[in-house]
Amino acid sequence: MDPTPLMIPGVTGIQVEVTRLLRSPKALIIASVFSSFMTCNHQWKQRSGNGKAMTSQFGSLSETSELRVLVSVIAHGSFAKAADEHQMTPSGVSKLITRLEDRLGARLLQRTTRRLSLTEAGSIFHSRALRLLHDLSEAEAEISANNLQPRGVLRLSAPMPFGTMHLAPLIPKMAKLFPELTIDVVLTNRFVDLVDEGIDLAIRLGVLPDSRLIARRLCANHRILIASPSYLKKRPAPKTPADLAKHECLIFTSLADPRDWRLLGKSGSVVVAVDGRIASNNAEVLFEAIKAGHGIGLGATYLVHEALKRGQVVQVLPGHEFGQSGVFAVYPSARQLSSKVRAAIDFFAAAFKDPTSWDRQLGGVVKLLPVR
Repeated sequence: MDPTPLMIPGVTGIQVEVTRLLRSPKALIIASVFSSFMTCNHQWKQRSGNGKAMTSQFGSLSETSELRVLVSVIAHGSFAKAADEHQMTPSGVSKLITRLEDRLGARLLQRTTRRLSLTEAGSIFHSRALRLLHDLSEAEAEISANNLQPRGVLRLSAPMPFGTMHLAPLIPKMAKLFPELTIDVVLTNRFVDLVDEGIDLAIRLGVLPDSRLIARRLCANHRILIASPSYLKKRPAPKTPADLAKHECLIFTSLADPRDWRLLGKSGSVVVAVDGRIASNNAEVLFEAIKAGHGIGLGATYLVHEALKRGQVVQVLPGHEFGQSGVFAVYPSARQLSSKVRAAIDFFAAAFKDPTSWDRQLGGVVKLLPVR
């Protein structure tokens, strides 16, 4: 079958071909929405003179800037939060979306007093907009990475004790590798808002609920059960997860359900209700109590590997771990991935790769689950 070309004004030398085989309702919506978007922008620029974007109460905004604002509104589900991210007013964001819909001739968002939701056309447009912005960012970053040495100030955040144990030794190596880069390291266990605090890159462990952030997984974060030999002399080691209910357990209050331990094993996951006299939101506090013989607790291998090698603590219930988590490099999705951030991510990806240096030291000492 001969394809029917769909000409998009303003795009020199490009034809978008929609064959009869692709004339489904969804394909026609895609073609219509993007044809309208490019056609209206072409006509709009012609009216403004010399192909320059018109300046209105919103300032001068390119098509990609409009797409970024739209994507931000959908990610946050809020005009106000998108306005904060793009340094606009909520009414300005609302009018920008309305103007975009008017040019497209299609409603993208359903607005109620309680929530925003995508229409069918909006869902299609949003999916394609994400792809376009991603491709553009990748292209810009690739050119930047090929032509620019990392330079400027890199503000880096990481939690303790991971930062002191495993990040700190890498900073001198990074400084030597990138002589034009200034590195500002912030180590803290409190939650850091990367956008509000101007952090370029953060190393985080666990799960990442913040939709504004883009994450690259670096390595696994194995969290096993450990106890001291002195404790296990007084109390027989548990043979099954259910036996933990009979033991003194140290409670890590930073977990979502500190006293309900969800353990993974070969046969799947199981939840065990535990309790104990010592609780803390700090892993090092609990680790000291475990070494002193006060019970069974969670031990991230990055923290406890030396004690395991020396026999100060031993693994309990080999083959079982807390729900697998990871070590991630995260950065604000609203920012273009600069050469300095890309270089730092690649540097840490090479340094923290599975199996990690600390897990390799535990061969024959502990039993870890395969990395998924």
